[in-house]
Amino acid sequence: MFANSALPDTPGLSPSCTWVEHLQRAAAAHGDSPALTLLGDGENETAKVTYAELDERARSIAAHLQAAQILPGERVLLLYPSGLEFMVAFFGCLYAGVIAVPAFPPRMNRNFQRLQCIFDDARPTCVFTTTAMLSKRDAAPEMQSIPWMATETLSIHTAGHWQPPALHAGSIAFLQYTSGSTSAPKGVIVTHANLMANHEMLRHAFAQDASSTIVVWLPLFHDMGLIGNVMQALYLGAHAVLMPPETFVTKPVRWLRAISRYRAHTSGGPNFGYDLCARKVTPAQMEGLDLSCWKVAFNGAEPVRAETLRNFSRAFSSFGFRETALYPCYGLAEATLFVAGGTPGQIPVTRGNGASPGSDKVSCGRGWLDSEILIVDPQQLTELPPDTTGEIWVRGPHVAAGYWNQPEATSLTFQARLAEGDDAPYLRTGDLGCVTQDGLWVEGRLKDLMIIAGENHHPGDVEQTVEASHSRLRSNASAAFSVEVDGTERLVVLAELGRPEKLPEKSVSPPAVENAETLRNEILKSVRQGVSEQHGISVHDLVLLPPMGVPKTSSGKIQRHAARRLYLDQHLKSRPVS
Repeated sequence: MFANSALPDTPGLSPSCTWVEHLQRAAAAHGDSPALTLLGDGENETAKVTYAELDERARSIAAHLQAAQILPGERVLLLYPSGLEFMVAFFGCLYAGVIAVPAFPPRMNRNFQRLQCIFDDARPTCVFTTTAMLSKRDAAPEMQSIPWMATETLSIHTAGHWQPPALHAGSIAFLQYTSGSTSAPKGVIVTHANLMANHEMLRHAFAQDASSTIVVWLPLFHDMGLIGNVMQALYLGAHAVLMPPETFVTKPVRWLRAISRYRAHTSGGPNFGYDLCARKVTPAQMEGLDLSCWKVAFNGAEPVRAETLRNFSRAFSSFGFRETALYPCYGLAEATLFVAGGTPGQIPVTRGNGASPGSDKVSCGRGWLDSEILIVDPQQLTELPPDTTGEIWVRGPHVAAGYWNQPEATSLTFQARLAEGDDAPYLRTGDLGCVTQDGLWVEGRLKDLMIIAGENHHPGDVEQTVEASHSRLRSNASAAFSVEVDGTERLVVLAELGRPEKLPEKSVSPPAVENAETLRNEILKSVRQGVSEQHGISVHDLVLLPPMGVPKTSSGKIQRHAARRLYLDQHLKSRPVS
């Protein structure tokens, strides 16, 4: 068992009963202070809102919902690009007692299958979106049975007609749909009490207050972007600076420039974001950066790689970035967001011999405040001793209420009990890990665990080895899984093939033309050698795919079960090596 208390309470920041009460108090205390600023192109301010304006706009949205007789407890589907309109609509739903359902907006006829699953499960009363997004509804005929509304066209002058709903700590604030990395997305029921508990944990864990500016490039429909960044800033009475995710992906230095410009205390994202910066930001782009303000560079949502932390720290140490700012953490939607993290100002703890890329593990810190973390034998339902791998179980006020409309799944996941011990339920995370004196070490998904030749192998470890084995294989773009061949479980790997490294600018010699078959054999040889040396198993099949060929969730997690289905159904289009 493993828990921790940290900072004393900051005066004036005692958690209130509901998020609506808390935001209204923040509006009263910080009225003219900037709440949210949007860098629409990743660089220039295109919109901003103060605390008083945010409260007024949220009340106006809520008043429209009340006038339309959309009652507390009904659902509203939110389809927005990352920006201020999404946040205003989200808070408007909360102010009306209506259950918000954030979802990834469809693009180019993609993501409609996931969106349809959410629509069918949540059964929303209406869709809130932007004028530009209204045209998308023609591609979703099943969703045209309910009204769609562009909220930026609604008058703000109705704010005075808002009537506060009868909310309490246990009222549902919104449904956070899971990423669907191992199954269909499920709606996690997040209450006001869950939000307040998790925000207080984050405040302590990140050691931040009203002066702690937070820079956000993560999508706002996702829990890390919404809760861990924007709502956390508003909980503190601080300032959040937003940029659309695509502006970061297309030019990663924009993120670092925003941190430098706004003197951000906190910013972060999944491991791939740090890897992208270390690989793509050029020395010329770094000129003028001052990252000395950056105190918490959190890294979560996917496996944290020690090599990425080292590369990022080396790349930007000359520009004020300190290794002590690196902050590996662990969380999941079923726990509202945050479960465990390190101590700010301390260098992340790693273990391993560093003999090969991907061989080192990273500690994700410890639980905070009333959070309790247990490592349990998933079959025997008994607590395991320290440094023993088992399933991660969590208990505390931040653990969500269950899954929307899925009582059986709720019982299995949120109401787990030990074979011996008190009768209070735990959340079964489905993640494998262990606890040592250095914290929580997350090792992968229980459902993804491969048993080959009688031994357990975590696919994430194999994927790291594969990607490090050859320069033409893309980072965070492979899926390892097992299939049965002649009665024996064998290893299959799908890997995305990247472009050759560019020649230095002063080079005058053209690259030699690669022979496709020779290169494929070279990659296969390197992969097989690396996997054999590091894991003691052989690769049965390696399928090389083009970029975006390996299925991922909207938050960038590898969908290994979906990859396995595509492989078995022979629906993969391998890429010629060239």
